[in-house]
Amino acid sequence: MRFKKFISFFLLFTLVLMSTVSYVNASVNMSSLIKIGLFYASNSLPSYSIVSSSGFKVGVDDGTGNVKAIYNISYNNVQVIKDDNFYLQEGNFPDQATADGQQTKLSSDVSNSVVGYDGNYHIYIGPYSSQSDANSAMNSLKSKFSDVKLVSPNNHILIVQNGKSVFLYTASNQFYLMDTSGDGPVSINGKRYRGYFEFIRQQNSDMTAINVLPLEEYLYGVVPAEMPASWNIEALKAQAVAARTYAVYNIGKYSKYGFDLTNDVSCQAYNGYDGENPNANKAVDDTKGVIAIYNGQPIEAIFHSHSGGYTEDSENVYTNSVPYLRGVEDKYVFGYNEALDNWTVSVTADSVAQKLKDSGIDIGNIRNIQVTSKSWTGRAIQVTIYGDKGNYVLNKNDIRNFFGLKSNMITISGNGSASNSNTVYIQSQQGVVSKSLSGLTVMSASGQKTVGNNNLYILGQSKTVKITSQNGSSTIFTINGSGYGHGVGLSQYGARGMADHGYNYIDILKYYYKGIDVYDTINNKAL
Repeated sequence: MRFKKFISFFLLFTLVLMSTVSYVNASVNMSSLIKIGLFYASNSLPSYSIVSSSGFKVGVDDGTGNVKAIYNISYNNVQVIKDDNFYLQEGNFPDQATADGQQTKLSSDVSNSVVGYDGNYHIYIGPYSSQSDANSAMNSLKSKFSDVKLVSPNNHILIVQNGKSVFLYTASNQFYLMDTSGDGPVSINGKRYRGYFEFIRQQNSDMTAINVLPLEEYLYGVVPAEMPASWNIEALKAQAVAARTYAVYNIGKYSKYGFDLTNDVSCQAYNGYDGENPNANKAVDDTKGVIAIYNGQPIEAIFHSHSGGYTEDSENVYTNSVPYLRGVEDKYVFGYNEALDNWTVSVTADSVAQKLKDSGIDIGNIRNIQVTSKSWTGRAIQVTIYGDKGNYVLNKNDIRNFFGLKSNMITISGNGSASNSNTVYIQSQQGVVSKSLSGLTVMSASGQKTVGNNNLYILGQSKTVKITSQNGSSTIFTINGSGYGHGVGLSQYGARGMADHGYNYIDILKYYYKGIDVYDTINNKAL
């Protein structure tokens, strides 16, 4: 992907925000740049500290998808602040140099002045916290400035250096800030990133901060955040292709906030320039432009840490059955991390009951907790919590979230005898079989009915016999598990194991994503 930087200290410059290229043999749109949300919604802030090695350029969208520079700042560290104050506007100037010169002359008489931009350059006097204060100041200045006028708050953005106003932007609710050289990383609140920043004043929010950078350079900060850079290079290459494909597939996912992806596990972990590692960068470079496709389209290349022995069919975790997201045996996943190979979580009956009550669900005292449905891989897809007032069923990802588990590859056992004492024996055509009262379904006069784990009445030859679960319920339940994550798609520890056993990144990707092609978008060919 091409990313040209035009550097000029006093002339306008252009950065292409996005270019779409179609490649033969596949319908693939590759973005040259990607926008990553760093601070947004409830995590947005009213101000940010920005540091560069060579000063800054302020840029705006010119309406054609390009960014043009409108103002140069010589300071290496500034604060970008949302501003909701009143100002007085004076003058109309053709460029920064003229506006700066006039502001310098004016500052001896009016100390609280700053150059600003609303599509043209002006001098702004203020700030004033109220309209009445601004009007009073305007009346006193009219003798000196005949064209002075009031400017009301309208999602302004102010750049400050050590408490002194440097530049006021009033043209719209967003602008760009980049390093003057166009090459060095720029830091925001102490963390460095490649590319540049976009700031947006969002309604009912503080200021959104976005990192805009080339797609391939974005991956430098993703791969080592998702997989240790010390791992086998073939595993890192597989992760790089999966991460690139995920990004391409999800471009625009957070468009309502003005960016493409987040910088956390809601999308992919991204630690910016400070999180980069030479080994991971090499994996990105060695696979430049390579993605995974299915039927000519980028796949949803989701991945997880540790499968627990088998990856999972997509519909057993999410909703849809995806042809390339099929479960496979993950035989090389074990032996690297004991804490993920096998783990245990204990919960008390009282804590489970309270957690349900906190959600508005009251099934009384907890009698038992059981895995009531598993997929072919052994992963729990349904867990039933039995109470003396009713039952509650957890499905798929809700199981992991409710109990705070690393994965759904689990078994559950109780410390009491209730989990075993409610077993009954029934004479069937196949002989005597054992059945648990928990979840047992019988045919009654009113139709099919679930018995639960309390009492069962059986009509005998001479009387009705009551069968009761005789011993107490469990008070502690032990959940034994294996793995970490949802279990769908590429298994990172499994990829490591495959790489250590001699498989290359293409082998790894084709094993975990069934029926795909590994596609070189630069040279238009399958690998």
